[in-house]
Amino acid sequence: MERRTRKPASQRAPSNGPESLPELSAPMLLAPEAHVNEPIEARPRYSVRRFFDGAASVLVMAAVAWPFLPPVFESTATLVLRPTDMEGQANYPQAVRQPLDESFILSELDVFRSEAISDAVVNTHRLAFDDEFMSKPGVATKVAGFVSGMFGNVVTESIAREDPKMLPLETDRSGGEVVLIGVKEKLLDKMVLRRDRQSYTVRVGFRSNDPDKAAAMTNTLVRAFLASQVERKAQNADAMKALLKDRIDEAQREADHSSAAVEQFMISSGLIDQGEQIALEAQLRALSDELATAQARLIDAQTRADSLARMQADNTLDSAPEVLASPTIQRLNQSLTESMSRLAVMSTESRNILKQAADERDRIVRSARVEADNWVERESRLISEVARIRRAMVEREKATFQLAQLRRQAAIDAELLNDAHTRAAARAMATGALKPDAEVISQPIAPDKPVFPNVILYGIGSMGLAGLAGAAMNASAIRRDLNRLMKS
Repeated sequence: MERRTRKPASQRAPSNGPESLPELSAPMLLAPEAHVNEPIEARPRYSVRRFFDGAASVLVMAAVAWPFLPPVFESTATLVLRPTDMEGQANYPQAVRQPLDESFILSELDVFRSEAISDAVVNTHRLAFDDEFMSKPGVATKVAGFVSGMFGNVVTESIAREDPKMLPLETDRSGGEVVLIGVKEKLLDKMVLRRDRQSYTVRVGFRSNDPDKAAAMTNTLVRAFLASQVERKAQNADAMKALLKDRIDEAQREADHSSAAVEQFMISSGLIDQGEQIALEAQLRALSDELATAQARLIDAQTRADSLARMQADNTLDSAPEVLASPTIQRLNQSLTESMSRLAVMSTESRNILKQAADERDRIVRSARVEADNWVERESRLISEVARIRRAMVEREKATFQLAQLRRQAAIDAELLNDAHTRAAARAMATGALKPDAEVISQPIAPDKPVFPNVILYGIGSMGLAGLAGAAMNASAIRRDLNRLMKS
């Protein structure tokens, strides 16, 4: 069938006049010019054959690549984190008061990725020389190693400062030098850290192409983690022991100082002489008795002296008992009587006798006054001596109280010293029995099946890629329909 097309305006026949009508033809009923000019045979069409060719090619390549995929094995150990005391014993009251929170669990998981534990795994299994973990040195690294061998470590140190991930040069098995780059980074990438639900149970391990290597590395990781916990507690215990040692030394100095102070005070205060207190008490009793006697005699003497003075003033002294009892007065009275009996008038002898009698009476009055004064003086001295003894006894009593305080302080210092020794001994015994804060409930084992590649996931992925490949074989038709859909 011949296809008719519309001619351009330049090729159309001229019209006969302004009122001539355009020629009616079939092309005026066709589709727009873009589609009219496109041949029907050139339009893209969907092809089932191309779809199956593209999908089949992808499936064949996936089947061929399957045997060459390196298997990845995963070995994990299960640990339970528990709150424990300093010795590592399960502390259930502490777990009730302060359970492990989310931050603590995350912090413990971060410990597995610490530098010390990574170094332990790398050094134990010599991962620096393992092809799975060791990166191949590039040209710049080889040049740096060559220059370092010729000119020392100056260039190597400058490169290491610029690139912190570059590890120092080490000697391999063959005696040459290799640059260890990113070994720890690869180790951390292959590390497995999981937490089971919202519990205290965590799963840690490694992935490797060798199942035995994965199990051995996991075992080393767990041992290093538990050892780090014990080492941390041991360091705390050592710090505590050092603190206790300082406390023991200080307590020993305080106890020695207190004991010396007690001894020195006993010597300076005289309390070390226990017999002095007994002697003071005996003196006090004796002087108290003498003072009482002196006070009684003083009263009697003063009364007699006052009475004699009053009788002397009243001229009645001759009737005083002391005068009447005086032998001198009696002898003078007898002499006076004899003299008066011989002479009728008073003679000179009688006057002398009277004068002697008057002098004797005055002497008796003065003697009574002197005796009273003597008892006053004796009483005063006795009072002073008793007061001195009492002051001495009071001072000793005060010194006894102060000594008791010093002894109490010395006893407290001795008790603190004994307590510090006891705590140090208990801490020394507990240091040897330190345990970690985690318990291994599942030991790592060498896995039998790899976690990669997975047959089911590999098949699903291959089928998905095959579908995409088949769709790509019909990309033109799909693009045409998409353009049409977007324009509509």
